[in-house]
Amino acid sequence: MRNAYRSLAVAYGLVLLAFDAGAQNELFPRPAELEPAVKFWTRVYTEIDTSEGFIHDSLRMDIVYQTVRVPSDVGTRERRRRIERAQEVTRNILTKLGGGERTGLNNEEERILKLFPEGTSNGEFRAAAGRLRFQLGQADRFRAGLIRSGTWKPYIHQVLATRGLPAELASLPHVESSFDPTAYSNVGAAGMWQFMRSTGVRYMRIDHIVDERRDPFFATDAAARLLEDNYSVIQSWPLALTAYNHGLAGMRRAVEQQKTSDIATIVAKYQSRSFGFASRNFYTAFLAALEIDTNPERYFPNLKIDPPSDTA
Repeated sequence: MRNAYRSLAVAYGLVLLAFDAGAQNELFPRPAELEPAVKFWTRVYTEIDTSEGFIHDSLRMDIVYQTVRVPSDVGTRERRRRIERAQEVTRNILTKLGGGERTGLNNEEERILKLFPEGTSNGEFRAAAGRLRFQLGQADRFRAGLIRSGTWKPYIHQVLATRGLPAELASLPHVESSFDPTAYSNVGAAGMWQFMRSTGVRYMRIDHIVDERRDPFFATDAAARLLEDNYSVIQSWPLALTAYNHGLAGMRRAVEQQKTSDIATIVAKYQSRSFGFASRNFYTAFLAALEIDTNPERYFPNLKIDPPSDTA
């Protein structure tokens, strides 16, 4: 069985290399409007690990104000204090700029001023002061996920191929769990594909005895079926992927509200109380993960990928 999966891994590597770039862009487009967010998530996944994080603008993803150290050997309260202190320093500077100050600035104030285009209005600086967000780095987790992915990817590719689904979808667990079958989120999502219970019961057995979300093989089959179902309804891979996080009903409402299936328009303009930062950035995080997964040595040299699983 191990040899069979090794052969499958090689075969799919050749398929991905031969996959037409135009077809990739057609299935998983990278509109220019989304590039700042894709680059932001690439930095999160490759530049800083979980001992650091970015203070950034939650809307204008090309604006990263500073990197904050939040080492794991300090308590939760101290980590939170460091983040809040960094945000407050940046907020005060943006508020000052929002009040019209442009001369007599210190070095840090000048640096933040230069992050914005020349001629930025006072109102935009005040708005930016209300959009500060902290994002924990993920480079160590992503690297570990790349190593673990060798165990599961051949089976994932096999399932995707059987259903006629794009091979690129095999990169999604990087976003969800870093390919960790034991992952469990603070909102109750479980397994490598991070199914919520309410969604998982449609495709798997989840009860007081068995939770198939934690089985990477059952969960992979379920994720492929869910993605296939999403796409069959919405006919767009960017929207089908976003629906994986936000829900299919929500993405159908987005299409109806905006009168378009264009992912860039929906990300920029769709308004819903439940369409928050995570949902708005889900597709761009996937594109970043796909880019890294396709070129792992560029970002993480000298990786030794785990061998395929010999059980299924």
